Amino acid sequence: MRSFVAIELTEPCRRALRTAIETLQRLAPGVRWVRPESLHLTLKFIGATDEADLPRTIERLTAVAAGSGPFVMDVSGLSGFPPYGTPRVVHVELHEPTGTLMALQKAVEDAIVEELGVAREDRPFTAHVTLGRTKDRRDCPTVDELSAALKRQDFGQVSVESFVLMRSELRPGGAVYTPVQRFALGGRA
Repeated sequence: MRSFVAIELTEPCRRALRTAIETLQRLAPGVRWVRPESLHLTLKFIGATDEADLPRTIERLTAVAAGSGPFVMDVSGLSGFPPYGTPRVVHVELHEPTGTLMALQKAVEDAIVEELGVAREDRPFTAHVTLGRTKDRRDCPTVDELSAALKRQDFGQVSVESFVLMRSELRPGGAVYTPVQRFALGGRA
């Protein structure tokens, strides 16, 4: 099973991002854009794992969720990786000033690394939602040009009360994500 741990976005946030993607598609044909229903914040990419490990992983993630409280994050600001010139990845930034999101991501990472022996990410965590990946850099404007094309870069707030373990199935039309288990923050039902 190929999987990852994610925070889902609200429908109003997805609609605002869909509008942004529609604007950017006309400007950047060299980008493979993410389907709006697939937009999310990845806390930890796990990759291929044995389904026999699923019960222990769920147990560990349940403990992480119980020890973390709900929070609100702002979804705003178009950027990219790299953040200048032609990006390999076009994304929007997520802002959560209390540090709760960073603490949650670290707790998820620690639990997955310890339980499954998955490698720890060697880059610092950057909270973002991927909008698209560049397939042909010649057909993608710079981050500044993409950003200037959007009249609005505030895509709303997301009240985070849970995270989800997702299954990822690679298909010819793109990846399909299916929730395996939701984890309520603070142990809420």
